[in-house]
Amino acid sequence: MSDSPSPSATDESNAPATTATEAADPPAKLDPISRKGTPEHRTKSKREGAGRRQGMPVQAISLSVPASLAAQWKTYSQQVPRSLVDVLLDAVAATRPRLPVLLRAHQAALREKTRPVSDGTFMRNVPQPKRLEDPYVTMPLRLLATNVDVLDAMVHEMAAESRSQLVVVALTAWLADRRAEEQIYEEQLELEVPEDPFDRP
Repeated sequence: MSDSPSPSATDESNAPATTATEAADPPAKLDPISRKGTPEHRTKSKREGAGRRQGMPVQAISLSVPASLAAQWKTYSQQVPRSLVDVLLDAVAATRPRLPVLLRAHQAALREKTRPVSDGTFMRNVPQPKRLEDPYVTMPLRLLATNVDVLDAMVHEMAAESRSQLVVVALTAWLADRRAEEQIYEEQLELEVPEDPFDRP
């Protein structure tokens, strides 16, 4: 998601001359990541991209999310295509009105997955070991610093335990909504009967 480094002046001077047509319409190359065109054609966050072009500071963060959610996040990002950061921002913005309820439900479910353990003096409830089939993975991202501040404010406002928890809850709900919409769309396509040309008057 970081911008590619620009070629140096030495590279530019040694580069072969190109015609105006070639400069305006470079040959298409297959993007090895998304398979949907050249890296220049890959959709990036308009908000993030505009901010970077204006010289706004960018901050690197890391989020801890379940591996299954990370896979869904990446798949959706490539299918649309949109950057991982843009998908994250869309998910948090769209689910913001119901995030407090979603967070409380998520936190209640986590409390149910605790077990009493003695520390030698007292019995304490501690989280059970994470499921081996869905471990948490780290997602390194680069966001505008102002957007990181907004996320942190929402963490405090909605009593989330961390940025990661806020993002996990938002992405889980938002991607589920996208899958439901896609399923409805596919069902509607199956109900549509193609027009028979011989039925025309």
